[in-house]
Amino acid sequence: MQDEHFWACVRRISSILGGLAIPYHFTGGLASSFYGEPRFTQDIDIVIRLSVDDPATNALLERLSTGYFIDRQTIRDAIRRNSIFQALEDETGMRIDFHVGEKIPGELQRTGYKEVATGLTIPLVAKEDAILSKLFWIQLGSGKSKRDAIQMLKNPEDLDFSRLRLQAARLGLADELSRIEKAAASGQNAEDLDLNF
Repeated sequence: MQDEHFWACVRRISSILGGLAIPYHFTGGLASSFYGEPRFTQDIDIVIRLSVDDPATNALLERLSTGYFIDRQTIRDAIRRNSIFQALEDETGMRIDFHVGEKIPGELQRTGYKEVATGLTIPLVAKEDAILSKLFWIQLGSGKSKRDAIQMLKNPEDLDFSRLRLQAARLGLADELSRIEKAAASGQNAEDLDLNF
């Protein structure tokens, strides 16, 4: 569960990005909590489409220069590499991780608008893409991502399993998905499962 400072930060950064008409959506722990089991997350993850030459990039840097701690050169380098850059909000100290480019092809076209808190509707990664993102992190050894993926699969509402499995196969994630599906089907809580797979 998140506190009021977290949601205030989400609201402010959403307002900035929406005002600049930059394609983006929220992902990470926020999405996992919405689609699976609510949990505390210490940062905000955003997938965003940017290019160095896009006027919207300069506009975003200008907006982030007030109220956020940023390094402009680091951000430009990250945009060139389709990598990650960060902004720290002055007011709350919240870290916002901007993931430049779509790790899952077409994910920004499948964005949905969800009410994640009372009166707060934001663009959110599709549930299937949220799970696929977690599978990438599982390949890198993230135990937290295993728990998140299991909890999202245990809540099958609005989940297109056919598309999820097809995309997982295309992305080389079929084995990870199969193991997570078996763990979710066991009916146990994530804390009770052997996640060392």
